[in-house]
Amino acid sequence: MDSSRQLQCEELSLLIAMFVDNEFQWIGDENQIESWKSIIDNFNLNQTTIRNLEEIPQFRFRLSLDINNSWLNVFLPLRYPKVQPECYFSSDNVNKQTWTEINFEIEMKVKELNANDECCIFELYQHTKSYLTEKFSQYTLSDYDDNKNEKEKASLQLSRILIWTHHLLSLEKRKNICQWAEELGLWGFSKPGYPGIIIVEGLNDRVHEYISRLKSLRWQAITVRSEQTEPLDLKEQHYGERVKLRLGRSNPGVTELETMSEISSKMKKADLEEMFMSAMKINKK
Repeated sequence: MDSSRQLQCEELSLLIAMFVDNEFQWIGDENQIESWKSIIDNFNLNQTTIRNLEEIPQFRFRLSLDINNSWLNVFLPLRYPKVQPECYFSSDNVNKQTWTEINFEIEMKVKELNANDECCIFELYQHTKSYLTEKFSQYTLSDYDDNKNEKEKASLQLSRILIWTHHLLSLEKRKNICQWAEELGLWGFSKPGYPGIIIVEGLNDRVHEYISRLKSLRWQAITVRSEQTEPLDLKEQHYGERVKLRLGRSNPGVTELETMSEISSKMKKADLEEMFMSAMKINKK
């Protein structure tokens, strides 16, 4: 198999596994989309040949950035990653100046990430999303005085998240997952292996600190698949009683489970089965 197309299939398989629902969308006509889906499915089954790859059009797709109904659009040339991908930002909710600024940032980042002829779409996605978050939050804070206390308001929310990783094997990472949860007062559980699953619940600002710490580690791929928030009253000093993932545990921390079925059972017991099934793209029969 052509090495460039093989690397593209590997990267696309990973992206499709990471993005749920319509967060990953092919861009093309029905025949093109069917051929792309077929080639990726066959690749995952080790049934793809060089001839198969020669017969399909170059990959085009887009990834949802979850901000202002915006997208990262991607076109992979035949020789990518040996040549740069064509990537651009699109949204119906930004003006031309903002659109130009964001696309310039993407262009510069693509050159930086692709300098060593390595696949870079996920890294580009993470950078673009972080850039947008900062940019739009600055606009919001400067335009609306009533958002000055958003940080304080956010800290008075109870949040629960499900994190998906390509794999979780490192003993050091598994140690951090447990220690940081105890330090930040979070309850939850994790599953090592392929894929890695981490589910925690606690105060919103601490949950996001936890996410930040985890993402600072070296991963092949990591993404927050699901997040839920609930408001807390200022008088709720014993909010631990509201934590669904506590499940009788007296002190905060993460319990490591061995199988996906154990995770599923725990989520069902916590009345969070729908969150788990949706995040893992499992159709309930």
